[in-house]
Amino acid sequence: MPETSLIELKKVSKTFTLDSGNQIRVLDNIDLNLYPGEIVALLGPSGSGKSTCLRIMAGLMEKTNGEVFVNGKPSRGANQNVALVFQSFALFPWETVFENIALALEPLNLHSEEVKKRVKKVIDMVGLEGFEEAYPRELSGGMKQRVGIARALVMERSVLLLDEPFSALDILTADSLRNEIVEIFQSQQTATRGVLVVTHHIHEAVNMAHRILVMGVNPGHIRGQVINDLPYPRNDSSPAFSQMVDRVHSLVTETLMPDVPKVEAGLGNTETATREATLRVLPNVSVSEVIGLLETIHANGGTADIFKLGHQIEKDFGYTLFLVKAAEILELVDTPKQKVILTDLGRHLVEGDINVQKRMLHELYGELSLVNEVAQLLRQSPTLRLPVDLVIEKLTEWLPNENPNDLLSSLITWGRFAEYFGYNDDTKELYLDVGQETT
Repeated sequence: MPETSLIELKKVSKTFTLDSGNQIRVLDNIDLNLYPGEIVALLGPSGSGKSTCLRIMAGLMEKTNGEVFVNGKPSRGANQNVALVFQSFALFPWETVFENIALALEPLNLHSEEVKKRVKKVIDMVGLEGFEEAYPRELSGGMKQRVGIARALVMERSVLLLDEPFSALDILTADSLRNEIVEIFQSQQTATRGVLVVTHHIHEAVNMAHRILVMGVNPGHIRGQVINDLPYPRNDSSPAFSQMVDRVHSLVTETLMPDVPKVEAGLGNTETATREATLRVLPNVSVSEVIGLLETIHANGGTADIFKLGHQIEKDFGYTLFLVKAAEILELVDTPKQKVILTDLGRHLVEGDINVQKRMLHELYGELSLVNEVAQLLRQSPTLRLPVDLVIEKLTEWLPNENPNDLLSSLITWGRFAEYFGYNDDTKELYLDVGQETT
């Protein structure tokens, strides 16, 4: 008989309703289990709904559809079996380290001696000895996060949920804390029986997790799972570790840049699904970063390994994929398997000056169907301009599974560079750029 999950999400979906009344689905049909004795990593790019999953598991956010089970029983409201650590330290500046940790125990109405005993135990466990009377202003980022971890452990909950807890730390400090959390969990000195960590760093997931769940986007869904049976402590310089990283890399790459465009089934509206596949959307990345990516590939002789590109341009792998995806949509690169190859258009753009780049992007950007839809909308106005609220409403109608604010931001950023759209922040209007004055 299979072991009972500490937490289970079954067919969970989440939809947000905008002020306009339109809805955005951010999670779709999520099946997720956390079993005793394991660390699970929820890996995916920004906007894939990782943190939304975590908040639903914690009972901090209500699901729209599906079921949440805790220890095999349906759960409603706040989950009393979980403790959370967020990327922001959220410490009270007027309280000492000891007091910040002890605050987590106030709702339990414990005797003062029990509070002291618990706090002292976790302070020793996470290496905060000697800092009991220090205030947050006296601590480094790593020490502040140790306080956050201690505050979660002192609650003695069976599940520890980590929401990108190392993203604000330098690399060495993050590595150290990751290893310490794994060691503390394996030591079984705490009540923690399972850990779920939300991350967008592949190395972090491979370093910590027994299972890695890779999330796709638009809406967020679990694309696949990788079982990570590497022994602890894990050596990130070993061939086995590198092979596991490559395996996860491949799954993430397939998630963001599938070889064959896919129309999601089960949306309940075939026409909407087909339209979403047709209206190709540029990721919300900057033009200059995409041009920088192309220049890097050009300097490599026109071809680059997609796994190595992130290191070369000093971006994480997920964000690098978004840059590559934008370049691919504009037909500036091809992406066969794990290679990124500059097309003739891409080479011509890189070798041209700023005016050549603007002219080329004006033509390439103008060929995108979403850009044409927005341009047509603007042409229906006598002034060739419309309030952004109306544009957002239309974007939500056309692409209900995309974030309309991100879409608008991308339209403005790329539209300005390509001299296709303009934006007046004073009047909050988007307009068609035909050389008119902006006032």
